[in-house]
Amino acid sequence: MGLQHWRQGQPTHAEEAFVVVAPDGIAVHPVALPGLANLTLAEGRLPPGEYGVHAHRSLEQITYVLAGQLVVTMGDPVTGDMVELACAPGDAVSTPPLVTLSFRNPGPAVTRVLFICAPPYPADDADTLTFDRHRALTPAERQAALERQRVARVESDARFEQLRAECSVWRAE
Repeated sequence: MGLQHWRQGQPTHAEEAFVVVAPDGIAVHPVALPGLANLTLAEGRLPPGEYGVHAHRSLEQITYVLAGQLVVTMGDPVTGDMVELACAPGDAVSTPPLVTLSFRNPGPAVTRVLFICAPPYPADDADTLTFDRHRALTPAERQAALERQRVARVESDARFEQLRAECSVWRAE
């Protein structure tokens, strides 16, 4: 499947019928990325309101606003200091691992965003920590996240080696 799949030339899109509710309460519509193994893409749809505080242990996330208004609050994992960003269509916010994150849609309409994550977002939500508020992470939470990052790197390296093998076969064709 890997490298050969892109040759089919079919665009993909957010699946209307397939909705996942993320741990923070946001309805997420995954977008298939044939041939890509190291990132995920999903469209989030946020009705007006506030959504839960969470952090990712190993994921780097980009939130790209497609339509509507979005307020993104992020917290430093060591100090708990927070920053709030008002976002409009075309704005992107990058969130490194361990930074606490929450979203608020202050507008009257549904806000649509793209969530781009690397490494890929796990289907079992194992990478996500949820909190009742923004705060500094405990040393144990930070240590567990470092272990999760180590495992994610091992998995990524294995995917890279598989891709390298596919490239060798592809070049031989």
